[in-house]
Parts: sequence; C-alpha cells; structure tokens
Amino acid sequence: MSASEPVTKIGPYHIEYEVGAGGLGRVFRSTDPRTGRPVAVKILHAKYQESRKFLGIFHRELLIVARLKHKHIVEFIDANFDPPNCYIVTEFIEGWSLYKLMRHCGKIPPLVALCITIDILQGIDYLHLHDTIHSDLSSPNVLISNNGKVLLTDFGLACSGELENYKNYMVGTPGYYSPEHIVEAGVVAQSDLYCVGLLLFEMLTGEKAVKPSKKRDEIVASMKDIDFSAIISDDRKLQNALRSFLKKALRFRSGSRFHNAESMILEIYKILKKYNIRYSRYAIRQYLADGSLAAPLPNEQIQDIYAGYKRT
Repeated sequence: MSASEPVTKIGPYHIEYEVGAGGLGRVFRSTDPRTGRPVAVKILHAKYQESRKFLGIFHRELLIVARLKHKHIVEFIDANFDPPNCYIVTEFIEGWSLYKLMRHCGKIPPLVALCITIDILQGIDYLHLHDTIHSDLSSPNVLISNNGKVLLTDFGLACSGELENYKNYMVGTPGYYSPEHIVEAGVVAQSDLYCVGLLLFEMLTGEKAVKPSKKRDEIVASMKDIDFSAIISDDRKLQNALRSFLKKALRFRSGSRFHNAESMILEIYKILKKYNIRYSRYAIRQYLADGSLAAPLPNEQIQDIYAGYKRT
C-alpha cells in the first residue's frame, strides 16, 4: 500500500472514511463484518511500513491496547501484525475529540471541565495501576461520546512505568509536554498527571497553559511562568479551588505534584460534592445537549452544571 493509493480495505474491513491521523498512523471508520458494529481501524502510515523502528512501535501499541480493558479506555476489538498489513481495530466513538469540542465550544464551564477531568483520571489511574504510562495525553487523544462518556485513545507512545522512558528524547505533542518530556529525565506516572492539569487549564481558559514550541528553553520558561490568574469564576471559592488544584498539578518538579491519579480524583470529588454534582456523565451529556450536540436528558438527571461559570 503506497502513500498515494487510497485505502479501501484492509483485512476484512472495508474503509468508509478517514477519521483522523496521528504521528504513527491514520484512523478510519469501518464496520465489523462479524457484528455489524462500527469500528475504528488504525493503519500504520505508508512511509513507516518498512521501518523496523516504527513497526516495533506499532507492535508495542498493539500489545498494550490488547490487554487494556476499562470503561474510560477505547475497547480493543481486533488487530493484525503482518507487515505491511498492520492494523489495530477498536470501538468507534460517536462523538468528538476533546480538541474538536473545545474548538467548537471554546471555554467549558468549570464543573463540566472537572467532570471530564475526573473521567480522564479514572482511565489514567487504571493505566498506572497496570504499569503503563500514556506519555502522549493531549486533547485529540481524549474522546467524548454523544452520551457523555470520556475515553482515552492513541497509545503509540505508551510505555512501562519501570523503565527510563524516553530519557533525553523530546516526545509527545507540542503544548502538552510535561517537564519530564523535555528535560534529561525519563517520563513517569506524574508526567501524565501534569498533562491532565494542562487539559483542565485549557478547558477552563480556552488557552494552553504552556505555549506550544519545539525549543526546550522556551517551553521550560513557559512552564515556570503559568498564568493561573487566567482561571476565572463568578464563584470566588470555586475559583480559588481551581487555582489551588492546578498550581499543584502543574508544579515543575514531579515529586511536588499530586502523588497519583487517585489523589487528584479525590480532590475533584470534594469540589463537585460542594456543588451537588453527583454524576459526571450526566453533567457532560447535559452540556452537550445544551449545545445541541446530544439528545436532551430527562429532567431527573439535570444538574446545576453552570455554577460559577463566568460568561465573557
């Protein structure tokens, strides 16, 4: 399969249309011929199909995805590793990436942003408990279904928590680096947690906390000068809680951040409880429905998701 040839079929999967592309491969929508359910088929970029290095990375992703099973991680369905016919098949999510949702909506109300964050953290917590670091947590790699479910995807850079991962290498997505991604240290579990903080900051402000750049000095300077005053809420207590949470999540030294995903989840639960937000998926779905992006919720599932939302 050359780069110029359109992809129409791979294995038993007839390609319907391209969903998106990442650094390692392209993702297409197809239908599982056995079940009739829609699926996402990830295919290695044509330029990498004869590269031992990238074939190895793709194979590692295949092995990682195949053993993961969690409600906040895309479900593995099928795979094939027979170069050049290499592909990974996962469930297809009817909805949006967090990137596209933010492009469409701009800033997201604080309580909704916290609900999205808590679901991301549950997926991250599962990964870390299974000795896996995502290493490339960015807004395009977070999916939100039209029923309010949040899922993590794209494990092309995922790695073991016991190794010196990507030491001295600059990996990941510009704008979503942790300090460990760019300094002479290995990526660790707290690196994922830093990136969760970056995502929350972006949802709350509509801007990235750390400006995208490929120059290490510029990135480090930006990381050490994050403007937490950009986090604004009509509710002063909520504003202070958000700023305090993110100041800890985005500390430069990994040992000074939250110790694990569970501790971040508990802090968010405390905030949501004060505002009587009990069901994160309902809150997310309600926000989507209010923007005409999903069907309305029954009245008994409606929550006050706009508390403290400063409309500017």
